[in-house]
Amino acid sequence: MSLRRRQLSVLIVPIAALLLAGCEGDKFYYGTHTKKLEDPNEVERAVTELERLGDNRAIPALGKAWERQGRPDTILKVIIDLARPLTEEEAKANFKNNDKARPAAWEMALPILTKAIEEVDPANPRSIESARLAAEALGHSKVNGALDVLVAAANKPTDRQEVKQLRGQAILSLGELGDPGAVSVLNTIIREEFNPAKPEMHGAAIIALGKIKTPMAIPVLIESMYRLPFFFKQVRRSLVASGGEDVLKRMIAILEGTDSEVNALFQENSLDTYKGDVGKDPLPQAEWQKVSAKDYYAAIIAGDLYDQRAVPALLKAMARPAIPAYFVDSAPGPVQHNAILDALRKIGHGNPDATQAVLAVWTTGTVADIKPIAANVYSFVSKDGSEKVGTGSGVDALGKIAETNEADQTLRLEASVAYGRLARAKERIPLLMVQAKKYKEASDKAQKEANGPPKAAYEKQKVIYDAAKASLDEAKAAVARKGGPNKAPVDLIEANTKAKVEFDKVKDPYTAAKATWKALEDKAKAYRGYQRLFETHAARIEIAMHCKDNADCYAQTLPAIPAVEKDEDGNDKPLKTPDVNGKCKADWPAISKRIKEANKDIEVEKYTDEEKLEVCIAQIERALLEISKMGKKASSTLPVLLYNVSSDDRLVRQSILLTLPKVADRNCVECGQKLDAAIKAGQGKDALRELNFETQVLRSYFAGDAGDAAEAP
Repeated sequence: MSLRRRQLSVLIVPIAALLLAGCEGDKFYYGTHTKKLEDPNEVERAVTELERLGDNRAIPALGKAWERQGRPDTILKVIIDLARPLTEEEAKANFKNNDKARPAAWEMALPILTKAIEEVDPANPRSIESARLAAEALGHSKVNGALDVLVAAANKPTDRQEVKQLRGQAILSLGELGDPGAVSVLNTIIREEFNPAKPEMHGAAIIALGKIKTPMAIPVLIESMYRLPFFFKQVRRSLVASGGEDVLKRMIAILEGTDSEVNALFQENSLDTYKGDVGKDPLPQAEWQKVSAKDYYAAIIAGDLYDQRAVPALLKAMARPAIPAYFVDSAPGPVQHNAILDALRKIGHGNPDATQAVLAVWTTGTVADIKPIAANVYSFVSKDGSEKVGTGSGVDALGKIAETNEADQTLRLEASVAYGRLARAKERIPLLMVQAKKYKEASDKAQKEANGPPKAAYEKQKVIYDAAKASLDEAKAAVARKGGPNKAPVDLIEANTKAKVEFDKVKDPYTAAKATWKALEDKAKAYRGYQRLFETHAARIEIAMHCKDNADCYAQTLPAIPAVEKDEDGNDKPLKTPDVNGKCKADWPAISKRIKEANKDIEVEKYTDEEKLEVCIAQIERALLEISKMGKKASSTLPVLLYNVSSDDRLVRQSILLTLPKVADRNCVECGQKLDAAIKAGQGKDALRELNFETQVLRSYFAGDAGDAAEAP
C-alpha cells in the first residue's frame, strides 16, 4: 500500500467514528430524542422535538411511549401526524431540517391505531378520544387492514354515549377509506331501527356511502330517500356522487312509475300516505293524507344530474295532480310540481317539450301557487321567449302580466324578471319603464308627504324627547355617583323621580310622531325599491343588447382572474377573493353610460352604491344565463367561472352553479377542486349555509376528490 493510501485509511476511520457519534447527539437526528422517551422526566420534551423534526421513523418508539404513558391522545396525535404523507412544500414550511417530500407511513402506525380502537376503555374518556382519533386517521390512511378494524368499530353497540363517538367516527371513516367492501355494513346500519331522537348513526352511514362513490350504494340510498326523508340532504349528495348514469336510470324509472323496487317499498310501507309524524302517535284514519313524495324527491335528484334525458319522465310526473310532497305536524309541504319545475330549471334549455309544458303552466294552468314559479323557470328553459302565445310570443305574454296592476303580485314580479332575462331589444325596455315611472311617482308622493307635517312633528317631538332623556340620564348618573338609590341624598332621588315623570310624559307623543313619519318614509322607500327593480330588469336586457352572442363579452361582467403574485420565497400566493363590488365600481362609468343610451329615463346618476351593485349583479345573472344556454360552445369562459365560484354574493354563486354543468364536462377535475375551495371558504358563514350546501351537491356531480393530487409526494 502506498504512503498516500495508508494516510487516507488512517484518516477515514476517525472521521467515520466522529460522524456516527454526532448522529447520536445531533438534535436533528430522531434517534437522539427517541432514547429520551424512556425517561419519564424527558418524555414530554422528547415528543415535542420529534413532532418538530417530522421524521416518521420515530413512530415505533412513540408507540411504545404511548403505551407506557397510559395511551394519551397527545402522543397519538403526533404518531398520526408523522404517518401522513408530505409534499416538499409542506415539509419545508413545517419541520426543522426536513425539506424533502415524505411518503406515508401508515403501515408503521397501523398496529398502534388498531390497538387504540380494539382495546378502547368505555369508562375512560382519554381512551375514547384516542380511539376516535385512531378511527379518523385510518379513514385517511387507505392502508390494507384498515377496513376490518373500522368495520368492527362501526358495528360496536352504542349503549354508552361515549362509545357512540367512536362508532360514529368509524362509520364516517369507512367513507373516507373509500373501500367498496364497507358498503354492506353501512347498508345494515342504515336499515337499523330509526329513532328520530338519535339519528346520528344513520346520517353518518349515508354520508359515508356518498364518499365511497360506488353504484353498489345506490339501492340503499334510494330506499333511505323515502324511508328516512329526515336525511334527504345527506342522501341527495350521496346519490349524486354514487354514479350518475345508474342514478339517472333509477330516477327516470321512479318518475315514470316503472321502478319495481320503489313501487314495492311504497306499497309495503304505505309511503304514499301521511299517517302522522315519525316517533309520534299515528293520526286517526280520517286525517290521513295522500302525498307525492315519490315524484318530489326523485325530481330533485334528477335536477342535480343536469341531464336532458330526464326531461320526458319529469314532464310525465308534472302531468299528475299537484299534491303535497309531505306533511309535518299535519301542515302540508310543497307540492311535487315545485321540485319538477326546479329540476327543469337546472337542466335548462334544450327540450322544446319542456319549454311548452312550462309555458302552459303559467299561461293556462289552474294551480295559482305554481304559476309564478313556472313563469320564472320559463326564462331558463326557453332560448329567447319566442314560443307562440295567442297572437304574440312568450316574451309578449310576460310583458303583459308585468304591466297589469290587477295581476297577482307574485306572478307579476316573477313575470317581470323572466321578461328581463329573455328580452334583448331596446324597444322592449319602455314597457318596464312605464312601471318604474308609476312607482317613482308613488315614491315621490309618499316622500313629499313624509317630509311635510309628519316629519316636522317628529323632529319637534324628538328635540323634546332627547332633552328629557338627557335629563333622566344625568339624574340617574348623579344617583349612581353617590352610591345608588340606597345611599344617595334625598334631593338627588327626588330629582331622578321628577326626571322620570317628565320623560314618561314625552315618550308616547314622540313614539307616535315617529311611527307616523316612519310609515310614510318606509312607504316611499318601498315604492323606490320597486322602481329600481323594474330598472334592473332593463339592465338585464341592456347586457344582452351589448354582448349579443359573445360568450367572452358576457364573462367580462364577472371579476377577472387576477395576475398571480409571488411571496418572498417565490411561491405563488393564493388568488384574491372575487370582488363583485369592486368590479362594479370600476365598471360603473361604462355600465351607466350604456344603460342611459338604452333608455334616457333611467336616472343612473341618482343611484346609491347599493343600487349600482344590484344593477351589476342583475347583468351578471343575465350574462351567466346566456352562457349556460350556449353550453359547451362557451367553454372559453370556464376559467373565469371557476375563479368566481367562491363569490359570497348569493345570486352570483347560484348563477355560476347553474352554469358550470352546461359549460364543463362531468369529469372536470379542476371544477371539483375549485368547488372544494369555495366550500371551505364558506364554512362557518351562516348567511352562506344553504348556498354552501348547494355548492356541495354540485361538487358531488363533478369528478375527482380534494387532495388526490397531493396524496403521494
